[in-house]
Formats: sequence, structure tokens, C-alpha cells
Amino acid sequence: MRPYRKFWLTVRAHLSCGAFSAGHMGTLAKAVTMLLLGFLLLHAPMRVSAQTMPIIDLHFHADQVWDVQALVKLFDELGVAAAGNGARGADSIVLKFAEQYPSRFIPFGGNEPIRGFINRQGERAYTLQDPAVAEYLERLEAALRNRQFKGIGELVVNSTHSRSDKPSKYPADSPLMQRLWALSATHGVPLSVHMDATSESISQMERLLASDRRGIWIWAHTGWSADSSPTLLRRLLQAHPNLFCELSGRESIRRKYRGDPIDEGGALKPPWKALL
Repeated sequence: MRPYRKFWLTVRAHLSCGAFSAGHMGTLAKAVTMLLLGFLLLHAPMRVSAQTMPIIDLHFHADQVWDVQALVKLFDELGVAAAGNGARGADSIVLKFAEQYPSRFIPFGGNEPIRGFINRQGERAYTLQDPAVAEYLERLEAALRNRQFKGIGELVVNSTHSRSDKPSKYPADSPLMQRLWALSATHGVPLSVHMDATSESISQMERLLASDRRGIWIWAHTGWSADSSPTLLRRLLQAHPNLFCELSGRESIRRKYRGDPIDEGGALKPPWKALL
């Protein structure tokens, strides 16, 4: 499988605060980060053009303050077929989005709940010593079994460089991640993982990827920094058929929380163009 088959199509709409509050829409700044491949195309052998390829945003965090109907209208205007990931808040938020428009929203579980456990309990959370974590994982598994959630995440395994304002780090192959990886493998759903491209975290990720090839790993922001170079990615993608990447936050147009850009003024850098 060539490397470009291993990326996810993602279009990010960066909104001003409260842009989708009920009754009005704020200023929209559109940023198209990369033409990648989404779930609907992973196993499709046919060629598709930019005009026919569906846009699927897999780094979309539903927020309860947004007007869902206005958001779907915006999707239609931008040509976004569907969007998914965990909610900004309780898991129930993204489930409500999906209940209203099941074909437009792909609900992931675990984003804020797991992040909260890590922030409060630290090592006790990622080593599964906290009973509350075990209880939550049981509920998450039940929801996956019932097909309520289509994925898990976003899991912030390492944000020491990308989010110095909210740094988080724990082993990418910790007991918690091993349990979530087992859920991914068993239920055929992806993990969305925010992990800065440090050598330690990459080694841990590779061990987990190799432990069960049925699991699916979506590398959010593709490592964020210049260390996640096309050379490194080519090796990782060729070595791990269950590793997929998305490039949200890696475009030069972004003003805030921007990782190392894959473009210069809207034109792909030659090494990235060669990879894709």
C-alpha cells in the first residue's frame, strides 16, 4: 500500500469563539489542511478525483454551544460529507449530534472523560489503579458493543511540545492504552491519538501497533513537530499497516496551536508532496 493511502482526509473549519451559538454564526476562517483518505475510501481500489472525493473531517470536536442545524448547513456549503471525533465535554454531547444527523456526525467516546482522569489521577489513571477509570472503561465498552460510538479519542498521550499550556504525557503503551487498543481491535474502531513525535513515544506506539494488527491508530496532527518528517512517516507507514495519519493543525494558515507546517503559503513542501 502506497503511503498516500494511509492518510485521512480532513478539512478543518476554524471558528471564532461562539461561532455556532444558537441564532447566529460568527466569522469563519476556512483551512483545508490536506487531501487525505477517510474511512469510506480505505479499501476502495478505484481512482477518485478531487471533485468526487468525499470530505470527511476526523478531527472535529462537537461543542454543546453550537447550533447543529447551522453546522450541517455549513458542511453542505463546504462540501463536508461527515465529521467526527470526541466532544468538548461529556460523551453525551457528540451522541446528541449523531442522533440528530446520524449520517453527518461520527461519534467518538473518551475524549474529555479520559483526559479528566489523567489530569486528576495521573499515573493511577493510566496504570488502571483508579476504580473510576475501570468503571468508565466498562461503560465505554458497552457503548462500543452497542455501536453507539464509532471511535475512541482524542487521547492526549503526549502534548509536551504542542500544548505547553496544557502539557500531558503518559506511555503510549501504558495499561490504559493497552486496554483501549484491545477495544479498538475487538470492535473495529479507531483510536484518535494526539502524540508529539518524540522518540520515546514513537517507540511505545510502535510496540502497541505491533501487538495486535486489528487495532486502528489515527495519529492526530501526525506528530505535530518537524520531527514527524516525511522520511520518518514513510518508514512508519510502511512498517505498520494499522497506522493512519491526519494533518489537522499542520497548515501554514493557522494562527493558533499550529504545528510544523507541511506547506509554504498554500503550496506543499516538496518532501510532503513526494510522500503524498
